[in-house]
Amino acid sequence: MVETHQILVLSTLRSGTDRLLVRALSRTAGRVTLSIPLTHSQRASLRHTLFRPFALLEVSWEASPLTSIYRPRTARNTSRQDSILASPDKTAIVIFLAEFLTYATAEGDSGEQFFDYVNYAIEWLETAQSGYANFHIVFLFRLTRFLGIQPNWESQQGTGRYFDLDSAEYTDRRPAHRAFLEGEDARAVGQLARLNFATMHLLHISGQQRSHILHVLISFYRLHLPGLPTPKSLEVLETVFA
Repeated sequence: MVETHQILVLSTLRSGTDRLLVRALSRTAGRVTLSIPLTHSQRASLRHTLFRPFALLEVSWEASPLTSIYRPRTARNTSRQDSILASPDKTAIVIFLAEFLTYATAEGDSGEQFFDYVNYAIEWLETAQSGYANFHIVFLFRLTRFLGIQPNWESQQGTGRYFDLDSAEYTDRRPAHRAFLEGEDARAVGQLARLNFATMHLLHISGQQRSHILHVLISFYRLHLPGLPTPKSLEVLETVFA
């Protein structure tokens, strides 16, 4: 049976000489892998050039419980992202976050709320004219909820001098391990967690501070998602927002 799905592209990888493997988030099927033919024909019903990071597409494929890689029959773009494509800053953010999600999710993971969050975030970035330098930081803070690793920010209501990255909560006692924050860093993460895309422009930080916060976030994710590699696009992102 042919099914139609709404997907957000995460990453692509060349497979042989004539195909492209695409990892994507599907709103109804979770994370999926697609095999796309490489063609430059304008008449083709399936053009591989559509499959760029965070492109929102409507794709149809033959559903089968016997395969983990689907071969789409048709694909069409359902959302324009002219602003992102025209902005090196926004492009760097999108490439980084799409690569991060490729590593942070597994086949079949996610759900409609997860998909809707990512889609909403990318739509917000597309329409933003300024004040989005902290977008990727806020995105990653809020992503923890959908991956089931959201910290207990309410624990900061106590004296909570330390933020334990391993237990994901504030504590009065210095943790026995090294994965914790203290002082200004411990206070800052609790404040940052309360920001959203509409209020993040109120956070005025330097490129060095932004990079430090980002590395703290990646360290947190790597503690709770074992095997998570550091995205290769991180260096480019840090250079853009230095």
